[in-house]
Amino acid sequence: MPRSTRNARSTVLLYVRGARLVFAHRPSLAVVTLVLLGATSLLPVLQPWLLGQVVDRLGRGDVDGGRAGTVALLAVGYALTLVLPALLMPVRQSLDSSLDAHAVGAVDRNVLDAGGRLADLTRLERPAFHDEAQQAVSSAGWVSRFAVFTQQAAGQCVTVLGLLLLVAGLSPWVAAALAVTVVPHLVAYRRMHRRQFETMADQSRPAREMDYCVRLTTSADGAKEVRVFGLGGWFLDRYQRLFARAYAEVRALRLRSLLVSAVCGLLPAVTLGGGFWYVAYQAGAGLLTVGAVAVYVNAVVQLEAGLFGLSVSLGLMFEVGLHLRQLFAFTDGASPGVALPPAGAALPAPARIRQGVEFADVAFAYPNDPAGSRPVLRGVNAVLPAGTVTAVVGDNGAGKTTLVKLLTRMYDPTTGQVRLDGRPLAAYDLTALRAVSGGVFQDFARFALTAGENIAVGADDGTATPERVRHAARAAGADAVVSSLPDGYDTPLTRRFDGGVDLSGGQWQKLATARGLLRDAALVVLDEPTAALDVDAERRLFDTFRALLAGRTGVLVSHRFSTVRMADQILVLENGVVVEAGGHAELLALGGRYATMFEMQAGRYR
Repeated sequence: MPRSTRNARSTVLLYVRGARLVFAHRPSLAVVTLVLLGATSLLPVLQPWLLGQVVDRLGRGDVDGGRAGTVALLAVGYALTLVLPALLMPVRQSLDSSLDAHAVGAVDRNVLDAGGRLADLTRLERPAFHDEAQQAVSSAGWVSRFAVFTQQAAGQCVTVLGLLLLVAGLSPWVAAALAVTVVPHLVAYRRMHRRQFETMADQSRPAREMDYCVRLTTSADGAKEVRVFGLGGWFLDRYQRLFARAYAEVRALRLRSLLVSAVCGLLPAVTLGGGFWYVAYQAGAGLLTVGAVAVYVNAVVQLEAGLFGLSVSLGLMFEVGLHLRQLFAFTDGASPGVALPPAGAALPAPARIRQGVEFADVAFAYPNDPAGSRPVLRGVNAVLPAGTVTAVVGDNGAGKTTLVKLLTRMYDPTTGQVRLDGRPLAAYDLTALRAVSGGVFQDFARFALTAGENIAVGADDGTATPERVRHAARAAGADAVVSSLPDGYDTPLTRRFDGGVDLSGGQWQKLATARGLLRDAALVVLDEPTAALDVDAERRLFDTFRALLAGRTGVLVSHRFSTVRMADQILVLENGVVVEAGGHAELLALGGRYATMFEMQAGRYR
């Protein structure tokens, strides 16, 4: 198949897929809109024809008897072609707005669904991904207008075709000449829209940086530092520099577009003048009636405007096609970056771990590490016995959080294996594995939801009854936090909405802990679960952990040795390797790295 044919076929399939996306949710509305569009698009064609009929009949003196009724009927029809567009405009606008709203919802759902399929961090922690996401969000706005642009282009095609047929009755050559004038416009607008698209893609990172400057100075994130250090002006200057660079490119592009439009506008003007001359010549030679002159002058004027509008609409449709391709590239590429078992071969996740978790010579380097894929873990070998709590300690950057990411399948090891009950984690169904895992993470989320919803989202299977939510809150010590809120569990935990409140770091951590304890998980990961808690709250919480984790397998990452010492097993990570493993007393007696770190921390309280 020739390349041009393949490209044409690919483009057609792209637009068909776009139409399915934006029209699928309200096909009846789309049909009504298209029918109305067809009717209104024929009015500009009927208008000059009816005018010519009225003028000719009046010129022949058809004003008596039944012929007068025909003239009156034609005159009423002509008047309706003038009035109906204005009367139908509000209806068209209402239908377009409704169709546009449903198209926005359809596109947003498509993007949200794609985000849900990114089941790990392989792509999310790549800087390039955020540029792609920015471009996809920008494209979503264009694609949501696909329905409106399609209607405009289709309606103008109907109008232009009808007018061309009318003008062809005068002279096929005039009609052909007017039709040809649209070609330079189409080529120019196609190139212009491609340049606009490429410029916007190049500006995705500066756009993200500008958005960050705006958000940081107008939101609660970093609000105290921004104001204490007087950073508002600094971020404003940074925004202005970014904007100036970005706008310089956009301005240059707009000036070039203006120049191209001016040049391309000369040819239609010359052709229009030629068309008028030809009509005048034919009329002077007695070859045209007064009605025919009215028809052709009116049709030629409308055709020139219609051809220009059609070239603009087709240019917009071309740019929508570019955005469709970009949006679908993003959504189609939204798939897990971790290895998945073949269809039908996935193992069910165990309700309780029987043998334990094993790290077998596990090494890992972040795929987008600017340091040249520097290994974070270098051959980790360790066993986490079933039904016990294993603590992981080490200096900052030793690889503790990375170990947690591998355990929760946010990444796959670069080499080696993580095994669950003797089978590789990759052999288990990922969704089922996540369903029997729970935890509290160091960078826990602070959802702009109610207090109850912040806890309930920990059980995504719809089993988070109010009783279970309250039980998890009591276990995490969050019940006292909730009881102090104005509307209890129904209080929004954000100041973005009326009636909402914000919490302290320790209060948020208690709610995050309740969320992590909500599900009946076989594997519970606790990554710095007490970092924001006071000493007494930490002790009570860990006592609760011990009771709640009975029969489960737990992993605890913490810098607080008062918490770590209560674990059944302690792993000491250093430079990406487990250098010590054992119980608290055993490691103290060993006198190695753990004993040194413990004494350094304990010495502060002596």
